[in-house]
Order: sequence, then C-alpha cells, then structure tokens
Amino acid sequence: MKHNLIVIVVAFMSVFTMAQESKIGKAEISGIVIEKSTNKALPFASVILKDRSKKLVEGVITDDEGSYNMMEIPIGNYILEITYNGFETFSQAIEIKEIRQKLKLSPIALIEKAVSLDEVKITSEVSQVSLKLDKKVFKVGKDVLSQSGSVTDVLGNVPSVSVDPSGTVQLRGNTNVTILINGRRSGLTSFQALEQIPSDQVDRVEVITSPSARYDASGAAGIINIVMKKNTKGGLTGQLRTVVGIPDDYRLYGSFSYKTDKLNLFANAGIRYTDYEGEYTKEQTSTRNNENVHLNQREDQDRHDDGQLFYIGADYYLNKNNSVTAAFYRNQTEDTDQTRLVYEYASSNMDLDSILVTKASSKENRSYNQLEMNYTKTFDKEGRKLTFDLQYDFWDSTKKWEIQTKKEAPVVAPISTLQTRSTNKNNDIVLQSDYITPFAKHSKLEVGGKYENRHVKDGFIANELVDGMYQLLDNLDNELKYDEQIIGGYIQYGNKINKFSYLLGMRIEDTNIKIKDKEGSFNDTNSYTNVFPTASLGYAVGEKTDVQISYSKRINRPSLWQLNPFSELEDFNVRFFGNPKLRPAFTDIVELSVLQKEAKFTITPSIYYSYTTDDTQWYTNQDERGVFVSTIVNLDIEKRYGFELSASYKPIKWLSINGDFNAYHFSQEGKVGTQTLDFSDDTWYTSLNTKVKLKHGISLQSRFNYRAKRGNAQSKIKSISYLNLGASKKMFKNRGDLIFNVSNVFDSRKTREEIRGTDFFVNGVRSRNAARWSLSFVYKFNGKSVHKNRRVQRSNRN
Repeated sequence: MKHNLIVIVVAFMSVFTMAQESKIGKAEISGIVIEKSTNKALPFASVILKDRSKKLVEGVITDDEGSYNMMEIPIGNYILEITYNGFETFSQAIEIKEIRQKLKLSPIALIEKAVSLDEVKITSEVSQVSLKLDKKVFKVGKDVLSQSGSVTDVLGNVPSVSVDPSGTVQLRGNTNVTILINGRRSGLTSFQALEQIPSDQVDRVEVITSPSARYDASGAAGIINIVMKKNTKGGLTGQLRTVVGIPDDYRLYGSFSYKTDKLNLFANAGIRYTDYEGEYTKEQTSTRNNENVHLNQREDQDRHDDGQLFYIGADYYLNKNNSVTAAFYRNQTEDTDQTRLVYEYASSNMDLDSILVTKASSKENRSYNQLEMNYTKTFDKEGRKLTFDLQYDFWDSTKKWEIQTKKEAPVVAPISTLQTRSTNKNNDIVLQSDYITPFAKHSKLEVGGKYENRHVKDGFIANELVDGMYQLLDNLDNELKYDEQIIGGYIQYGNKINKFSYLLGMRIEDTNIKIKDKEGSFNDTNSYTNVFPTASLGYAVGEKTDVQISYSKRINRPSLWQLNPFSELEDFNVRFFGNPKLRPAFTDIVELSVLQKEAKFTITPSIYYSYTTDDTQWYTNQDERGVFVSTIVNLDIEKRYGFELSASYKPIKWLSINGDFNAYHFSQEGKVGTQTLDFSDDTWYTSLNTKVKLKHGISLQSRFNYRAKRGNAQSKIKSISYLNLGASKKMFKNRGDLIFNVSNVFDSRKTREEIRGTDFFVNGVRSRNAARWSLSFVYKFNGKSVHKNRRVQRSNRN
C-alpha cells in the first residue's frame, strides 16, 4: 500500500514534462503501456524510475494514448516500475550507457490481476483527479452514494459541481454551464433525461472550466462532459441492477455487451416507477390601492414518473485503421402529477379575508430519440486520426393540466376551471469532423468543423370554463417556431518543451436564429459571427507540482424558453414570460491552477476571474391585477473572481476524505427601466466526503454539503445544507453489491428565497424532494479479456 501511494504521488507530477529534446548530458526514456490481453493503451498508468538504492529518480503518468516520456536521465543503472489499478506491477532493469541517449522501449503489456475480497483496497474505489492542459478529469470510482441513483447523483459528488434542489446543475456556483454526454450536446442533458440515466453507466466526469478551441464555445462557466462506460473485455459482459425505495421508487436496469475481434455489440435497457414529494410555501405582502394585502400560500406536490429506456449499437472494425459505429437511444416517460394549493388572504390588520383552494392534475408524455453514427480512421503515423460524426436527435412532449379553483371561506363558491396544454417538438442534426496529426515528437495540430441545425415547435393554450363552455383565457394560444443554425470551425496547436507545455487555439462560430409565431404577430431574426481564442500554458515545477494558466472566451446563447414572449400559466397568481430581445452573453475567463501531490494527500488550488457582458437575470414585478410576472433581462456586466480548493486525504488505508471549497466575489451592473439592478456580494460553498472501508467487503460513506447565502439586486437565497449517507456490502465473490442509501437525511435541502419589489415582498420555501431511502442490488458478469480490441477513438467518446 505504501509503495502504491508513492507511485501515485510521483505519477501526476509530469503530465507536462515530456520534452522536445534532451538537455546536454542527459538521456531520454520513452515507450507505451498497454493491456496485454487486448493491446489497448492504458492512460494514467504510473511510470517511475529508481536507482539501485531504490531512490526515486523520475516519475510520470501515461497520456491518453498510453505513452510516457522521461527526460534528463543521467548515465547509470535503474529499475523501471509501472503500476495501474487492477493490474500486476511491471518491473524492468534499465541501463543508460551514453549521454543524450534516446532509449525507446518496446510496448510494455500489463497483466490484469484477480483480486480476492480481502485484497480490495480503497485506492481502487476512490475518485481520482488529474490535471491536464485544458481540463480536470474525475475518475468516478465505486462511490456508494452514487450507486443506486442517476447521473444527477454522480454530478452531486464531483468537486466544483453542485446540483440545487430543483435539479439545476451549477459549476462553481454558475448555472451557465454546458453539459455534454460523450463530448456532445443532446436532449439527454436536460434534467428529466439525466434523471433517467443510471449512475453506474458513468465512467468519468470531465470538468472543463476553461475549455480549449475543440469544444463548442457555449457555456460561460465552462463544460461538464459525462463519459459513459464501454466494454473493454472480450466475450459477454454486463450487469443487472434492481432498486427499491421510499417514497415509492422501483427501478430495473440491465446493460450488456458482446465483443469479438471484429465486432462489439452493446445494449442498455431500463424501466422505472418513481414517486416524488414536494412542498412549497410562500408568505407574500403586496400594496394595492394604498392598502396591504397578505397572502399565505402552500403547495403540496405528489409527482409520479414512469419511464422506459433502451440503447443499442455496435462498433465494427473494418481493419486495423478503419472502424464504424452506429447506435440508437430511446427514452419514453409518462409523468402524472397531483398538486394542491391553498391561498389564505388577509387584510392589512392580518384578519383572515378569504381562502382559495386549487386542485390540479397533469399528465406529460415525453419521447426522446437519438441516432448516432461515427467513422474513425487511424494512420500508420502514431497519433494521426480522422473522425466523422453524425448525430440526429428528435423528441416531443405533450403536457395537459386540469386546474380547478374554488373559494372555501368565508363562503364556498367556485372560482374557475382551467385546461392548459403545452407541446414541444424538436429536431436537431449535427455533422462534425475532426483531424489530429502530430508534427514533431511532442507537438500536435488539431482542426475540425461542425454544423448543427435545430428546429423547434413550442405551443401553449389555456382555456377557462365559462357558462358551461371552454373559452380562451387571456389570448393564451400560440405556437412558436424556432430555428437555430450554428456553423463552427477550430484550429489548435500544442507542444511540449522540456517542462513547459502549451496549447493555443482559435474557434469561429456563425449563429443564425429565426423565431416566429403561427399567428404572425411576432417574427424576429438574429445573426452573429464570433471568434473565440483559447490558450493554456503548463509547467512542471518539480516532482510533485504542476502549474497551469489558461484563458478562454465563451458565449451563453439565450434558449427558446428564455426567448419565448408568450406566457405559460403556473398558477393564477404567477406568470412567466421570455424576452425575445434577449442578447447573448459573452464571458472572458482566466484561471491559474496548481496540482500538488504528496504521499497521503492531493490538493488542487485554483484562482479564477471572469468578465461577462450582457449577463442575464430573472426580474419579477406585480401587475395591476396583483399577478406576479417574471421575465428575464440582460444586465450590463458581471465581474467575478474566486478561489477554489479541492483536496483528498488518505491517512490510513481504510479511510479516505475528499473535500471541495469555493468562495467568490461578484459585482453586477444593469437596470430595468428606471430601476437599477447594481449589486455586489460574496458567497461560498463547501462539501466533505468521507468513506470508510471495513472488513468483509463493507463500505460506509457520507457527504455533507453547505452553501452560504447568495442573491442579486432583487432576491436573496438563504444558506442551505444537507447530508447524504450510504453503505454497501460485496457479495458472491465480488460479483454482487448490496447498497443502502439515504439522501437529504434531515429533510433540510430546502431553498429559502426572499424577493423584494417596490410594492411587494415575498418569502418562499421550496422543497422539491423530501428525504429518500433506497436499497439496490447489482450483479455483474464479466467476460475475459481474451480478444484484441482495436480502439475506436471517436471524438464524441473520448
């Protein structure tokens, strides 16, 4: 165990130490590490060099291609050791005889080892972090708290990332983040879709706070790329998972794949039956006709989701240099919700005036489909690759509401009966090609192009029952058509010179947006072309420390929901409107990061600064009828600078502790009409994750999250904290896992928000989900690594 810790410590220090040429009087050792049974490259393998006294001389880790390079090696005799979790340690004697000698070793093949139950170490189960030129990679281990949930549960355990009670994903406290799956935008990244994807299908999460030019420029805060697992073994491999929970939560998932020399077939399928309980309260004071009106509002939600999904596809290896992939994904859900709202109105002296009760029921059907195809060509020249990708997404949804409101005090009387229907249809096609070619030994050029065409139809209608007949309510009947076309291209060049490395890039994107409604009352177009430069510089300070500084320019394009000028009805007291004049926001980001690894701990401190023009903010006012109207507006600028620290500590082999801390100051400037929205504040959040490995295959885990108060010129959200607990037990010779989880243990995950206007004050508490308890069982069956795997290095899977 002690040896493994030393290996890990020295491994990460040299991501950027591959040099272009040796210094005078020093030698160079290079090579590649692969898995023996499949010939697949092993990225992030630890490579260390010791002298005869076993003193550490140099240490590196392999890159994405399994390659390593050690520089400035004096003449002498050494021992080369290579380790990788789950594989036997490799050891080889090395002799450097000449100055400036360049020793290129034959590929080193590691052998997978069989591990008994008592031999499983916590180092193979903890998430690992590596710092690269343009991203941080969090390898998702066997975190107990993520095992029985969905992808949103995984994201909640990733440093720098948080998921608020409503399901909104934030990166460093910023909601303007782009979420990708296997390197691609798709409908799968919506909150409803992420809830459908089982967490154990995630291989790693890439947090890219300053993306390079190869990525789309959208997302002011950066990019979260969720990389799904793929079969790397031969034969039949797969697993089955069952989940039961309180409130009612029943899920069954299966994933299977079959691999041969020429073909890799894969399929996933799942069904779910899930209930959620929500509670929302609101205390409201309004001034109307020079009198105060008080309202206490309570909303109870019983939400129920039924879902089915399947994913099927195949990789076919034409020959050693050419491969194709085709896959199809479908997610079908039906949500049925029951809602009860109670409105208690009181006069200025707090005497009860009236009580209204609204009962609502809804049914929503969603169908999401995704077709993806890929062609990959590799070349005899190592590192050269060409890819072509096609992705076609098409989905639709229909949601119907039945809403009845009546007065219960001082007399019983009907108020209104409403019917609403919202529809959405979406077609999105993406074509993309990328080409990578090395120049010198440590330099690389990347170029690529992308075309995306998205067509959306969004409709809403509301009818009110009047004299036994349904009539249109407030002209709420329209259909909006939204067309978005984005054409992009990029070029970037990277190189490594001794301990210094850099990656410079430029991306250009041309955006064309058309919006119109079927009635012809609204028609707007918007076109703009922008250039997005990126730069990353890295330096290996010593054996244990890497430093990088990066810059990127980003864009946050308004979504259709934000642009839609037609209201949707939430309840008779609240309306939401989009803003068709909303402008895209542009952000410049600068970040300085350090990776420091020691024997028992790793820390990654970062400082960052962002400057955003035309940032967006939701603004609420009250109309003459007392209805609260919210719309989204552009601010002038937002400045933000902060400090982040991610750390992991393993004081003893059965205990691991991981934590994340982020604090930032921000200032905003802007106005709506004559009202100034200038505001500045400080806020912070932290998380602490602890895992204990006991005997007999038992693991315990806890995660505590805290976020301090935050707000803007009109609203303030109070601090929030919550605790998740989990336990797991290995069974059936490590093929099975029994997992118990409880999230939001003390039901404290509630959003408490205050909104203040010129003539109103609202104090609300939102609890989307109460405490949830679940018990799950997983059984895995794995093929043996007996077939050669010709890797498909697809741009949207790496």
